Amino acid sequence: MRVVSSAVMLSVVVLAGCKTSADAAAATSQMAATSQQLSSYYKALQTTFGETDELYQLNEQLYAKPYTAENQHLLKNNEAELEKRARLAGDLSSLSESFGALSGSSVPSNAASAASQVESDVEKLAPLKASSTEQDVLKVAVQPLATAIQEHKEREAAKAMQSAVQSLSDLFAKETDVWNSTEEVYSQIAANLATNLVDANVTDNSAVLNVALTPFGLVRSASIGEMNEKLAPVAKQQIATRKTAMDDSYRNATEAMAKALAQMAQRIQNLAEGKPMTERRSPLSLATVQQWVTQVNGVANTLQPASGASTSSAKSGSGKAK
Repeated sequence: MRVVSSAVMLSVVVLAGCKTSADAAAATSQMAATSQQLSSYYKALQTTFGETDELYQLNEQLYAKPYTAENQHLLKNNEAELEKRARLAGDLSSLSESFGALSGSSVPSNAASAASQVESDVEKLAPLKASSTEQDVLKVAVQPLATAIQEHKEREAAKAMQSAVQSLSDLFAKETDVWNSTEEVYSQIAANLATNLVDANVTDNSAVLNVALTPFGLVRSASIGEMNEKLAPVAKQQIATRKTAMDDSYRNATEAMAKALAQMAQRIQNLAEGKPMTERRSPLSLATVQQWVTQVNGVANTLQPASGASTSSAKSGSGKAK
């Protein structure tokens, strides 16, 4: 993605004067923002994978539900691949930002270095079955891009960047099902475990009373005795409702991220073809992605003080809840 913005910036600055330069600057800013949000998306998924690992351990400890070596291995591999993708997206953002300071036809030395780093990031991606073709296309696009940037060949860089951003968009779309399956497992196993704990009467269900008490400045009693069991059905309904909301929030974020990538691919293509840059804002759908990222990080931050060491292991993810 970053790759594309650079090419555009280069060709624009040299070939089309002030108006095109302004278009290139806009594309650069938008690509940097989109790439950085993609990195945040992958990092939030890493957090979810980690919490899935922790939930599996709890399920095995409390209810003797097997957490197989195969599932553990899959979680670790998926986490490692997410980390690689987060790094790639972050480096793409840095590459875009480096072109934001481009003046005339002179390419900053750090831009060539950033392009080489992106190329290295792509090379390190392990081929997932669903997206091996897209990864190959991305590799093919990045290699000539790095060369074109270093040799100041703006037209060649623009063409390579166009291909790179489209292949990155395709890569994200192809891998969606892989990440979706783990998020669904995470929410399901979390909901199942929470429901089991409510049934075991080891939860404080009084929080559901807040909807009635808080508006009037009242707080719950430290002990609610038998009422805790009476509130169990309400607590379980809350679990079900929030599980659905979690799944919806993730799906919306994934769709929004895919939409933003597709929009940037189209905008970069227009620039590469010499068409005017009509949109001056980053894709609006990025706000939906950020909302989900904030939600995931908020839960993780809440868990950190309470589970300390255990949450440190919560950086993996994928499996099936029973």
